[in-house]
Formats: sequence, structure tokens, C-alpha cells
Amino acid sequence: MRVWVTTVGSSVFAVVNPLWAACIRDGFVPGRVHLLKNRKVERNVAPVKDWVARVLECYDVKPVFEEHDCDEEDMDAFAKVFIGVVRSEAGNEIAVDMTPGRKFMSACAMAVAMADRGQKFNVSKLYYLYLFNAAYQDRPYILIPFNQQRLVNVLECVREGYQ
Repeated sequence: MRVWVTTVGSSVFAVVNPLWAACIRDGFVPGRVHLLKNRKVERNVAPVKDWVARVLECYDVKPVFEEHDCDEEDMDAFAKVFIGVVRSEAGNEIAVDMTPGRKFMSACAMAVAMADRGQKFNVSKLYYLYLFNAAYQDRPYILIPFNQQRLVNVLECVREGYQ
């Protein structure tokens, strides 16, 4: 099974758009979606799930959502939750999205995904959706011109750098 792991941040589309882009541009369509969240962004969980479900419905997938509570002020606890989520998906194809959330959350996502070049936790994709213009931050993926965004698999960039 393909699995998506992400954090819920203050922008709904920062969570939704990378998954949407991965489906369209990379053919990565997950069946399970892990949402790491904290109380400050709880209001965004329902719209994120609604949008993600609608996107995946286009691929005949009814996603399973798993929510994980995190304390955004406790980096160690966040890392433990994140690692636990990724470990729980051993044997599945895992994509980690580092686009939404605070910088330390993205750094944690990158560290976990890149542990032993992605092999330690079986992470096959580490996505970042780069927007060339901040004016597009709160828009649905399909309304952002393709030349104003770039979906990057950071693991591929790093692997190419090692060769």
C-alpha cells in the first residue's frame, strides 16, 4: 500500500497541494494518509481530509486517514511521533511531505526520510512543493499555473548528488 505522511499546518492547501501534485505529476496515489497535527491547527483537519478525499476519489481511492496529536512546542516529542508513524508503515511504500508545518517539523521529516538514504524507514519519496510566488499559497493546486510551482522529490535530488 502507498502511504502519505504529512503535518497539518496553518494553510489547508499547503497540506493538500503536494499530495495532489504527487498524484498528477508522479503517479503516487496513497491509500492511507497520516496527518500529524496540533491543537492550534485542529480547525484545518476537516477541510484537509475533505479535499484529500476528493482528490483521491478521482483515482478511485477511498483513503484511510489516521490523525496523530503532536505538541508543536516539543521537538523531541514531535520527532518520536513522526518516527513512530513511519515505523508503523514498515513494508509499505511511504511518501513523506515536508511542505507544510514549521521549519523544525520539515527538518524532522527530512531527517527521518533521509536516514540511511531513505532505506532505514523505507521512505521512497520526500516531497516538497515549491511555489515560485507566494501569491499562490492559499489556492488549490489546479488553479496554480504549472510554471509557478515545482514538485521536488528531495530524496532523488540527494541521491543524484551522491552519484
